[in-house]
Amino acid sequence: MGNSDEDVSLEDRFGDVLWLANTGIHAQLMRDEAFCQLAKQVTGNPSPLAAERGWALMGVLLYAFHPSQVLLPHLEAFVDSAPAEMTVLRRFVRLQLARARRTGSRSANMSTGELRLILTVPSRPLVFGASLNELMATPELVNPDSGLPRILECLVARVVDLGGDYTEGLFRVSADSDAVAMTRLRIEAGNLDLSHIRDPNVPASLLKEWLRDLAEPLVPESLYERCVRAPNDPETAMGVLTLLPPTALHVLKYLLNFLARLLRPEVQARTRMDGNNLALIFGPTLLRNPASDLKDAFMTTSGEQAFVLTLLEAFKHP
Repeated sequence: MGNSDEDVSLEDRFGDVLWLANTGIHAQLMRDEAFCQLAKQVTGNPSPLAAERGWALMGVLLYAFHPSQVLLPHLEAFVDSAPAEMTVLRRFVRLQLARARRTGSRSANMSTGELRLILTVPSRPLVFGASLNELMATPELVNPDSGLPRILECLVARVVDLGGDYTEGLFRVSADSDAVAMTRLRIEAGNLDLSHIRDPNVPASLLKEWLRDLAEPLVPESLYERCVRAPNDPETAMGVLTLLPPTALHVLKYLLNFLARLLRPEVQARTRMDGNNLALIFGPTLLRNPASDLKDAFMTTSGEQAFVLTLLEAFKHP
């Protein structure tokens, strides 16, 4: 007997998925149609397995091509309204949509090796886009000796090993987008071996992405106003740290100690990145304004930067 649709996985239809992905890369007009058809497939589908595969395919295709700017907000709203039982896949798709807002569409075909990696991602624990508590509750994602997320340690170590403190514009200069995307994909598929990377800007870019994609920032939104109200006061800044959850405090201290090393005069002379530069880059990743109004968010940007700079200065002189 032949397999029914429910018996056939995305892996079984590998050739069809690869064809669809690469056709969408080169045929812009079919992209929105593909996402709309998948939205229909997962809406009210009596087969939970078929709905699950539809969600997974939507996330997989988002690696290949993006919806139009017209469809994007509607697709985001649709994903946000997904049933509770699809929470994990919904977050996977939502994360890919967030990336679609930040990056342009690719032009090169997806390789078979790349697609094989992508197909493993929906069933893997979230690395990018998870909350810190979720990461720490997943043993394979945590270094038991340090109590830190493995991805954080691996990215920082690779920046250092590749001479990041000798690299002009570290954290400011954009890395090769294809190298960043492929390395992120390998990490999402469970491979934290970064020995293939030769450019320190790649792990530096991924470190920023990991912090930005955390489900909750290291400094909780409930403390945001306290941070930006007196951002230049070291006592206030250090006082905020005492209010952080223990795990967030541990991770933040590790990060600040690493960044503070980059503020040594001899390092700044090579990277041309002073405390203001680093605070400008990391302010929005460590603090997130809970206000939805863009004008209000813009008004507090300088406070975010000043708060992070105050922390960096404090960690320069422990």
